[in-house]
Amino acid sequence: MINNPDWNQPQEKVYFHQISQECISKLAEVVATLSKGKIDIETAFRMYDQILSDDIDDPEFLSFALGNLSELSSYIAKGNVNIRIHRNDVDELWFDVDEV
Repeated sequence: MINNPDWNQPQEKVYFHQISQECISKLAEVVATLSKGKIDIETAFRMYDQILSDDIDDPEFLSFALGNLSELSSYIAKGNVNIRIHRNDVDELWFDVDEV
């Protein structure tokens, strides 16, 4: 289970969102289950949608996370525990992670 009690909730929510440890843990379970062939991609997507919707209340950040599940999944599969979605002043979005 992925766990890092030292993550910090961003104070400037307008420009970035840090995905919670609980959310990352749940997403890691989906990644593991999918990689073992226990669920299909459609079921995994529905699970991702529900888990991310519960964690991200900003529609733009949520849309970015869902639209880039492959990239997000690769960060989770590598064991990254501090994953953030950033937005700059011209509304470009990207993931940023603290490598383990």
